[in-house]
Amino acid sequence: MKRLIIAIDGPAAAGKSTAAKGLARRLGYLYLDSGALYRALSWKVLQQKVNPEIERDVEATCQPVTIVLRQEGEQTKVWVDEVEATPHLRQPEVTRISSIISTYTGVRKKLLSIQRSIGAGGGVVMEGRDIGTVVFPNADVKFYLDATTPIRGLRRHKELEQKGIPSDLEKTTREIEERDLKDSRRNIAPLRKSEDAIVIDSTPLDLDAVIGEMLRAIEMRLQTDRAQGAERRERSN
Repeated sequence: MKRLIIAIDGPAAAGKSTAAKGLARRLGYLYLDSGALYRALSWKVLQQKVNPEIERDVEATCQPVTIVLRQEGEQTKVWVDEVEATPHLRQPEVTRISSIISTYTGVRKKLLSIQRSIGAGGGVVMEGRDIGTVVFPNADVKFYLDATTPIRGLRRHKELEQKGIPSDLEKTTREIEERDLKDSRRNIAPLRKSEDAIVIDSTPLDLDAVIGEMLRAIEMRLQTDRAQGAERRERSN
């Protein structure tokens, strides 16, 4: 069976990561969070004591870096220059650096190359904000996962509280709105829906329902591929 490249895009707190992980698990595919790659480079910048505000120094540091993803059970682990970086990727300082260097053209080009290399053979579920439009515009199946702003704010609020991080619902929702505006207006790879993406509004849906819709869409794609393959074989005989 053909191993597909599946792209999942959408705004912050729409449930992309949870859905992508669940879908990858159901399909036996590699799960790739594009944000983890930015954090991996950010961790390298931090380790090398490079000033993240100096673009040329950051780009020079990142260019020779190798990033390898390894699936271990249900977790995708990240290795940077043969050192496992997974436990460090959520450090506050790594997060801060990531928000700075993700705007650098050289860094984005570096990660674009890595993402395409990882996904080239198929069998991958990749989530982010520009996967279906920039990273894999020819992905086999594209999803755009969305939800209303109040619901996304509530989800992020609950997520933070579950992690023991104090959160104010109104402030968190406002931050979601600001993130939407920033992501849609950025000059490089802005958040937008690919014209051929399947839109799923997760507002009224739980995780199982979202994954169920995705699996049905993927099965339809596979059926279409099989039918087209049969037609080609008939024409060649």
